[in-house]
Amino acid sequence: MNQCCVSGRFGEMPIEVARAAIERYASERDEYGNRLLREVIPSTMGEPLLYSKFNELLQVCEAKSLKLNLTTNGSFPGKWNSEFGMELLLTACSDIKISTLSYEMGGISQALWRENVERLMACRRRKNEAGKNSLSTVSLQVTLHGENVPNESAALEWAKEMLLFAEDNDIHRIKWNPVVILEGAPQSIGDRFRVDKKVLDLLRNELRSGKLRSVKVCHGGSLFFELDAGLCSVGGKCDACPFEDEVWVWPDGHEDHCPNPERRWGMSLQ
Repeated sequence: MNQCCVSGRFGEMPIEVARAAIERYASERDEYGNRLLREVIPSTMGEPLLYSKFNELLQVCEAKSLKLNLTTNGSFPGKWNSEFGMELLLTACSDIKISTLSYEMGGISQALWRENVERLMACRRRKNEAGKNSLSTVSLQVTLHGENVPNESAALEWAKEMLLFAEDNDIHRIKWNPVVILEGAPQSIGDRFRVDKKVLDLLRNELRSGKLRSVKVCHGGSLFFELDAGLCSVGGKCDACPFEDEVWVWPDGHEDHCPNPERRWGMSLQ
């Protein structure tokens, strides 16, 4: 089971809520006595490293011998931009996913984003060479949308550039996630970001067995899901849901068992 601590719609999560949820699920065991909770996923609705209680969250997880599965925008604010901070994250996490949306949407420059990724991976190599064990893997989290993959030829060139960057920096995996357009979104949003199915089919095929296949970097993400996340029935039970073993805990303490964005922010919540 993955435990997800989420902030955003209900404000920042009090550390007491996070601690209670983690301790409760960390105590659950299967019939063989194995702990069901594998890792903790901090907020996927903002930049987790800006969470004011992130240090306390690390301490709670360490006390339970749990790793974080972290998704960050690559800005590495405050102390996380230092060698010490990056080493701490590499030690505390099972996987660090760095989203490309931060520079695509103007949060930081692409040059700074690349520099931060390179520094993180250089830190990982140094610690690995020094005999540091159990270091986090590092992934790139890519959202495929109408501006970075507007057509088939542009998509192949852009994906090739992303893959070469990952290979050059010893990135372990790229998660390719097609954008999900909420039902209630303005038409202008759909016109701007929606991706043609032919583009997605081409990328999927090239990443699996074509010219974009890599022996150094694994490919993952919702591009390869059997069931399109955008077609998941709101409030229903998907036959092939990749999130069925996750629990999503909100800042007010209530829980969800479905991360479908349409359910959380779409028509059902309006």
